[in-house]
Amino acid sequence: MLMNKIITATGIFALSSMAFGATYEPPSTAVSKINSYRGYSELTNAAKGMDIDQYAYNMTTWQISNGGFYKAMASKYVNAYGGGQKSEWRAKDGGDLATIDNDATVQEMRLLAVRYKETTNSTYKAAFKSSFNKAVNFLLTMQRSTGGLPQVWPKRGNYSDHITLNDNAMVRAMVTMMDIANKTAPFDSDIIDDATRAKMSGAMDKAINYLLKAQIVNNGIPTVWCAQHDTANYAPRPARAYELESKSGSESAGVVWFLMNWPNQTPEIQRSVKSAINWYKKTKVTGLYFNKSAGRFDEKAGSVLWYRFYEVNNDNYFFCDRDGVSTKTQDFTKISEERRTGYQWAGEYGTALLSTEAAYLAALEKISDDYVPPPPPPPPAAMCGTDTCKTVIDGISFVDIKGVKETTNAGFVGEGYANVDNETGSFVTYDVTATKADKYTLYVRFANGGSSARDAKVSLIAEDGTETVLVESVAMKATGGWTTWETTAIEMELPAGYSQIKFTSLGSSGMANIDVIGWMSDDLKIGKAEIDAGSSNNPGEINESGSGDKGSEGDKTAILSRLTLSEFASEVNLRVFGINGQVVRNIHISRSAIGEELRKLPAGNYITEIRADNKLLQKHLYTVR
Repeated sequence: MLMNKIITATGIFALSSMAFGATYEPPSTAVSKINSYRGYSELTNAAKGMDIDQYAYNMTTWQISNGGFYKAMASKYVNAYGGGQKSEWRAKDGGDLATIDNDATVQEMRLLAVRYKETTNSTYKAAFKSSFNKAVNFLLTMQRSTGGLPQVWPKRGNYSDHITLNDNAMVRAMVTMMDIANKTAPFDSDIIDDATRAKMSGAMDKAINYLLKAQIVNNGIPTVWCAQHDTANYAPRPARAYELESKSGSESAGVVWFLMNWPNQTPEIQRSVKSAINWYKKTKVTGLYFNKSAGRFDEKAGSVLWYRFYEVNNDNYFFCDRDGVSTKTQDFTKISEERRTGYQWAGEYGTALLSTEAAYLAALEKISDDYVPPPPPPPPAAMCGTDTCKTVIDGISFVDIKGVKETTNAGFVGEGYANVDNETGSFVTYDVTATKADKYTLYVRFANGGSSARDAKVSLIAEDGTETVLVESVAMKATGGWTTWETTAIEMELPAGYSQIKFTSLGSSGMANIDVIGWMSDDLKIGKAEIDAGSSNNPGEINESGSGDKGSEGDKTAILSRLTLSEFASEVNLRVFGINGQVVRNIHISRSAIGEELRKLPAGNYITEIRADNKLLQKHLYTVR
């Protein structure tokens, strides 16, 4: 008698690809560092006490004709432009000069995008969109053909015309450009058309290429960057008299953080990041502290620092006074007191980079062809009421988030947890498919180490983008610590088909951290799955004997539907692991043959991993019995 084999997809893992299209997940510290370049609080603080839309509208009147803005203008935007110069710096031809220095232009773009989405005033809305697109054109126009971004545009006729990493000017602009290309909030509206987004995406590729070529090489080994580089030949360039050509301990860190965040971790980017981290290891100084107010270096146990400037061709540090290269010295006492106390000559520039190295290497390992994932963790006992959940979404397997993935606080079940930003409206979204319209109970495991509840609203986002509130407020009480996890049950009506479930913070402290979400119903699936109403088999089960309504070909189709592979290449790489992590299959296979290959497995639990073009498409836990 032929025994039937049933292959069940329990969907422990559900992975979503990003718009820039890779499975690489940067370390949470790297994400937080880049998030710090997304602020525009200088503007909102200046607007306190007045209508924010009026403030933003006034701001558009200060926009320079080339589309950019000048720096330190927040207080001026309280009033509309009334005549005169719009910038203190002057272009070579004497006209107004726009800049990306000190967050200029990019922070204005963020406020414009936010107000465009939120305002109900049609006049303001049109003005914000027009101003934003002028600023986009400014960034695309100021970018040099080699990919770098200068400090100003048009040309000023001095060091500002060099490609500028000083004060992270280019990196901050690149973060905004990446967000625009990637439709990251607040740039996720129709404020910009798709053709212009595509141009921004191309501009990002050029900018990344410039950074890689500008990295200073000593004896064949990449090191770090100067604060300014030549447009054409990428060489280090000086700025002010005391800012000579050098390797910068300060500005280089920002470049490394950006490259570490870039989704497409090419071999060139990996080499660049690893080499820079090695340079920070090599040049680390221990037991010394720069006391800026006193203008001296003090011995201090436990302190570490890196100098601001190092020689281009070696790792000797130096200082310099306002009289330029003739005052270059390693003796700090030889420069003037005004310069000793008036400039940041050293700092803990590389500390966070060194502490993040292990997480970065682990993230790279996960996208390696040789990576063997650990066995999936079981859902927590009695999570779904008194039963163990049948299906679980890991908290980090979200579709979108205004926040980060973290592993800082112990006690989570999966590979990490979702931590949204501490602000009203921060969110995290997960996707599911209901095989029928029904009421479903979802159990959310969370931790709240705050002193009070951090509740959330639950909404459903349909495939057409329509958002409907399912639950006005879900209680996420204080659990007594960020490592103390509790579970809350949420009942919600879901329509048949694919939809996204969005949790949105109701308070300024954000919501609780989400570890896992589970449920008992067999009618709710993780991710985007096709609904096969005509099959007599249970959802997720394949009958090898063909005794169901469908034959063997139908069985294969059902497997492929759950894997949602129809949009990918016909040839994929299938790897199957035993529950102990041992590889039992690693083959290049036709998409249509996956079901047949899985039926050959002996009874047991397996992890399947499917890749195409070196991108991870799916991970699932499969049970064969």
